[in-house]
Amino acid sequence: MPGWDVHTHLIPPTVLTAAYRGEYGLSVDSGALVIDGHRLPLKRLADPAALLQWIADQDLDGAVVSVPPALFRYDAGVEWAELVNQGLRELATPQLRVLAQLPLLDPAAPAVAAALAREGVFSGFALGTPDYAGLDPVWRVLHELEAFTLIHPGHSDDKRLQSFYLSNLLGNPYETGLAAASLVFADVPGRFPGIRFCLCHGGGVTAAVAGRWQRGVQTARPGIEELSMPVIEAVRKFYVDDLVHDEAMLQLLTRTFGAAHVLAGSDWPFPMGSDAVVSERAVTAGELTVPLAKEVSDR
Repeated sequence: MPGWDVHTHLIPPTVLTAAYRGEYGLSVDSGALVIDGHRLPLKRLADPAALLQWIADQDLDGAVVSVPPALFRYDAGVEWAELVNQGLRELATPQLRVLAQLPLLDPAAPAVAAALAREGVFSGFALGTPDYAGLDPVWRVLHELEAFTLIHPGHSDDKRLQSFYLSNLLGNPYETGLAAASLVFADVPGRFPGIRFCLCHGGGVTAAVAGRWQRGVQTARPGIEELSMPVIEAVRKFYVDDLVHDEAMLQLLTRTFGAAHVLAGSDWPFPMGSDAVVSERAVTAGELTVPLAKEVSDR
């Protein structure tokens, strides 16, 4: 059965326009978008037709699109989020479902989320991995929306990761695990069960360390508050994509999160992505990412 690739990336056209104009601190150099010290090769990232070809090659119904993590830029506020979201609106088609950008650390984030949900354009939200402290007002809105919420790792500040491409090979799985731990130990899955969090790259290190997290609760380690459910139950609230490049790890994902919570995700078009989509895991992805069209309060 065809389905959806839940983890693909495009650069919104509004961001490209701003870059060619030299706005928002962006530029284009030798075929790459230059943003905050990062270089994103444009090529397929700026080519929705190439993504549509991937969909056809994989015999899929469509793909769920989020921005590359360098574009999260949570210090840029509401204006930047609106620029990104306008470009995502322009990308949205029956075959391309888009995940909205939130000014996550701005006090306006709950109201922005509620307003975006009313449009019927966005299929959820894509979040990076900053400090999640103080985000209960955002979680409350996403809970009421029952929003599909993709967690994609951002940049790790650990300078030891600068060698051997470890910023991606190790930093990305660590950042995703850190985000998952922040959610679990703040009891977000228990307090806001409507949110359908999906962790990229198989949840990073989450499956490997969930038992250790539970042991920390059982032995009342410092700083751990009582949770509304055991750690493993909280972890099983998460969805993950299947991008792990390892059959044994994929089996661990199935045991940890449950087979129905492992979704097809390719990370197209990045080199660390997969070369094919497994169809049975693509079906569930399609069911979870229908466009939002719901009225909720941002209070």
